[in-house]
Amino acid sequence: MATGFYNIQELAPDPRIVSGSRYRGYLYYVAQAALWTFQAYFVLRLVLILTSPVRTWQMWVTLAVEGIFALLSRQDQLLTVASGRAPSNSPRKRLRLQGDEDLPVVEVLLPCCGEPIEVILDTIRAACTLDYPVSQFRVRVLDDGGSAALCEAVSQLQAEWPHLSYHSRGRQTGQVFAKSGNLNYALWTLQEKTQPEFCAIFDADSIASPEFLRATLPHLLANPEAVLVTTRQYFYNLPAGDPFSQSRLHFYTCQNTELDLQGRAIDAGSGALFRRQAIVDAGGYPTYSFSEDWQLSLVLQGLGHETIQVQEPLQFGLVPTSLAGHIAQQNRWHIGHTQQNRVLFPPTNTTMSKRMQWGIVLNGWAITGRLVALMAIFVAVPALLLSTKPLIPCNHVKLQVVTAMVHVALSWAFACLQSAHTDFQSAPFAHLENTWLAGAHLLAVLRFNFISARPKKGSFVTGSTTNAWNHNNTPSWLQRLHHNLWQNGIWFSVLLLFTTVAAFGLAVVLAAHGSRQVFLTSVAFPPMLHITYLVVLSLWEPVMHLVRPPVFPDRKAGLEMTKRGVMQPREEVRAACVRQRKSMRGLVWQCGVVVAALVGVGVLLNMNADA
Repeated sequence: MATGFYNIQELAPDPRIVSGSRYRGYLYYVAQAALWTFQAYFVLRLVLILTSPVRTWQMWVTLAVEGIFALLSRQDQLLTVASGRAPSNSPRKRLRLQGDEDLPVVEVLLPCCGEPIEVILDTIRAACTLDYPVSQFRVRVLDDGGSAALCEAVSQLQAEWPHLSYHSRGRQTGQVFAKSGNLNYALWTLQEKTQPEFCAIFDADSIASPEFLRATLPHLLANPEAVLVTTRQYFYNLPAGDPFSQSRLHFYTCQNTELDLQGRAIDAGSGALFRRQAIVDAGGYPTYSFSEDWQLSLVLQGLGHETIQVQEPLQFGLVPTSLAGHIAQQNRWHIGHTQQNRVLFPPTNTTMSKRMQWGIVLNGWAITGRLVALMAIFVAVPALLLSTKPLIPCNHVKLQVVTAMVHVALSWAFACLQSAHTDFQSAPFAHLENTWLAGAHLLAVLRFNFISARPKKGSFVTGSTTNAWNHNNTPSWLQRLHHNLWQNGIWFSVLLLFTTVAAFGLAVVLAAHGSRQVFLTSVAFPPMLHITYLVVLSLWEPVMHLVRPPVFPDRKAGLEMTKRGVMQPREEVRAACVRQRKSMRGLVWQCGVVVAALVGVGVLLNMNADA
């Protein structure tokens, strides 16, 4: 295909996406059914509580927990419905820019701050050897760490790659506008005289594939309304099974894919390509939040621009190799979302309408509110189970149980179809991944906003070598156990898990001594079974870390030297990232448990009706 002066080739679509797309119609209709069914069910439950001669706090709390838990899945269902049954731009085309003549000028920006020099140099070499005319792109290393050693290393590389340069605005702590300030320094200061048409950005530990520019540029060249392309992040040091969900599969394959179909993809930070002028006109990278990539996406969309996500494996990065590092990274993101309130105050609000500002604020509140809601569920579930009181009104029990069974069944049907739609890369209810960290995130948010805005350890830059969580100083098993229980806060998850399982077991024993109706209106009520099961699965994740800590592959073991002397992920590592799928045995087992539970409730309901 030809777009203006550019020759763009269309490649065969990604087989994973093609494989999953056959489930699209089913996913869309089940999402519709799940949304409408829950709304009708919730209204029914509310009316029956209001008209019940006996109303208890257990009934109200149960309804609240059901509503909150359903809202967690509702976001994905609404995204699916909004994208449509057969989106016109799905699957997104795989494009390649051909030729070397008269291509647009691109500047590759590599912000860094204290990461190991050997890691940064691998990123630099990969960026310098992108498959693109050297005369048409430059690579700028933006060092907020003020490292003399890095400066010297870059100067040595310039002999081979003269389009490479080193820049620093002085040593930063990671707190002064952080990454956004570093990027804005490049946009306004370094590019003042030589302004590229496009800019690409990579994190200090993200190795770009040679075809990155030729694969991402066509999407902006072919669509003048689009101003930013973000690429899915792949990682070459994931432990087997990805126990901490560090690959963020659900975000990339479910949520951001649906947003992409609507032209509203969220920038994931590294591996992004954007029109420089559009970012400058928007006021540059937002400096009011640590989550500058997320905020930039909201600002661009508020200004009416399209943002795109490409699923191809075009970059490979590193995940934190400790639980503490993973928690620190996630805490930083959530702190960033609480900072979205700052968009209401100058100077951040000079380029935005009030509607845009409040849209960004509400987005931050929703994300933080999710943490509060999760903690409420974790505490409420065992409390309800231990109360020994009916969780629903005792009138019209059969109607409530039947409609609840339909609601739960549709929730699971949507979750399984969503997994199938990703070619089983994502597990059912994967949106609940890392929910056990809700308490840790809330503590970090409260500490930052009300106690001290200084980082608890080292720097807010989670990759910085000054951070204690990037060093393994707990060699013995007992020391590791103590560190994980107390420093990483797993003790809280263990306590919640033990309390929930014990409460469920006790509730079953107590209900077994009562009537069938007692069973149906308490522990066997389908939504309570559904929520308890998923809560236990979530809280089990950190406990598994104590029993079987993940083994992170050595960084260098996943890389190999190319003919050009550049480190790239090994072919088997790339294949493992691309072909990553969840265990079908686990999916079948979970579905079997759900079906058995619903059948059991149905039998119990019939026996109660006969009695």
